[in-house]
Amino acid sequence: MAMIKDAFTTLPAKPALYIAPILVVLVLSLYYRDQYEQCTGIKRERTALNDYLRSLDGSKPFRMADFTAFEWNKVRIVAPVKPGTIADECPFDWNWASGERDALLADGLLTSIVFGLKGQVVSYLELRADEVEILGAEGNLQPQAAVFDVKRKSGDSAGLTLTLVK
Repeated sequence: MAMIKDAFTTLPAKPALYIAPILVVLVLSLYYRDQYEQCTGIKRERTALNDYLRSLDGSKPFRMADFTAFEWNKVRIVAPVKPGTIADECPFDWNWASGERDALLADGLLTSIVFGLKGQVVSYLELRADEVEILGAEGNLQPQAAVFDVKRKSGDSAGLTLTLVK
């Protein structure tokens, strides 16, 4: 019995002062881990899409459904994205380099591709409109309709134009 009494006397008088910060750190680390994975995933997808589009030789169309690895039934292309219309929840430059997204927004050079399934957003990508310009895609497109011709911009080896195939 004395051993139990001695154990209790060594505990701090207010254990909440020690437990609360540990719980806060634990919760924040779980939240930011998920946020980090989501944001770096978006960045990887953007890079993969840019690389894939550049690899196309223009002889075949780009089918958005062939590129995506998730289920969706509608896609909406918003170009240009206006400041304050689509929130960026990626902190610490996990998605865009410091200030790059804000500069693209201010210059009207940010395009967003928003994928939906049964009325819910399932994924999105943001592209630089000076690297990939998307033409003719107004409103929601179903997977079979999200097909684009890919052309290099004249005089610009890095820039691409995607035009919706009608």
